[in-house]
Amino acid sequence: MNPITRPIRFAIDKWLQPMVKNKVLDNYTVELTGGAKKGDGFLGDVNFVEVSAKSRSNKEDTIYNLAIKSSKNSEALRKILPIKIMCQNEMHFYNKVMPTFERFQGERRIKAPFKNVPSCYDSLMLEDMEIVLLKNMLKEDYRMHDRTQPLDKEHVRKVAKTYGKLHALSFALRDQDPEVFDDLGNGLVDVLRLITNANELPKEDGFFVNFHKMAEQQGEPELAEKILLLPKITDTTDPTDPFAVIVHGDCWNNNYLFRYKDDQQTLLADVCFLDFQFSRLTSPIYDLSYFIFSSISEEDIKNFDEINTLYYESLFDFLKQLGSDADQMFPFDEFMNEWRKYGRIGLRMMFSVIRNCLMEPNEIFDLKEVVESGKEMDCSSRTLERCCKRTFPLLQLAVDKKII
Repeated sequence: MNPITRPIRFAIDKWLQPMVKNKVLDNYTVELTGGAKKGDGFLGDVNFVEVSAKSRSNKEDTIYNLAIKSSKNSEALRKILPIKIMCQNEMHFYNKVMPTFERFQGERRIKAPFKNVPSCYDSLMLEDMEIVLLKNMLKEDYRMHDRTQPLDKEHVRKVAKTYGKLHALSFALRDQDPEVFDDLGNGLVDVLRLITNANELPKEDGFFVNFHKMAEQQGEPELAEKILLLPKITDTTDPTDPFAVIVHGDCWNNNYLFRYKDDQQTLLADVCFLDFQFSRLTSPIYDLSYFIFSSISEEDIKNFDEINTLYYESLFDFLKQLGSDADQMFPFDEFMNEWRKYGRIGLRMMFSVIRNCLMEPNEIFDLKEVVESGKEMDCSSRTLERCCKRTFPLLQLAVDKKII
């Protein structure tokens, strides 16, 4: 757990003041119950807090279990990353996008709406730090998946179908209330483009060179050739694409929480999406390719087409419930064309994400420390071998599907 120091405690008390005032709470107490582990987030910290209070309106005891996200205030990190803009994106998603989606679904009396994100109680923009106060979903019986392991068949299908519902909301809103949809989309910035254009992030060149060598040593010349293309895949999304939607944007294992029907965690009930700093207007394939290539197992590769079909059927059915026609808004042929145009971005993200997932505890880095030290992000030969074992079959899938 992150250490809860006295300055952090003082800061949290200060961050809670607007929420306490807004909720009209009296005699509240704050208990700090822990924090996220190193490696769970690279751009900020998370502290878990329990707020006990009496509501001034009805004098009833109320408990709020919060996950308080605070961005890094490192000057060096903020020079090379648009952290303030990234946090503004996330705040816009929680404060504008989700309330609009919820209202839109409510007006159409959707029986099983998309509500797979934490409730947001407040957000604060400080001079050198941004704060978001969210419901702590761990207290709602959600659990994080072991990031060192790919998702199994059931988890993959649940996430794919949930992305279908999320993306369907954008299609339906654009169809039925284009001005509102445009306003939501205009409030999001493509920070991935800002980051790649700045070209100041710690380099990963050595990492990909080592991957290239491993592919050659394993007698995979075609994969070795494709690996050399990956660092150049930076501009494969387009906010003006006619099928652009508001995406999640950060689609790796640590940004999904799962709830189960049983204590043994064998019967999956639901999924909750976290982290919307990279949310923006772009092709739905950005989310889908990033998720699939970063999360599925080698055993699930043969089910690639089935996963895509499940996603599309979920989107199609939810669009119909929302009152729009998927055949008009996003025909299946266009869905497959989007894969051919934008599927490569998931491959680029896959290698970095899986490396981070498979690092040994002593290798896990703090991005702030990496930036301030000027080091290159790399990993041990053992981690590299494990990465190759997991990623090469997925890269071969992409070659077979002519995605790269």
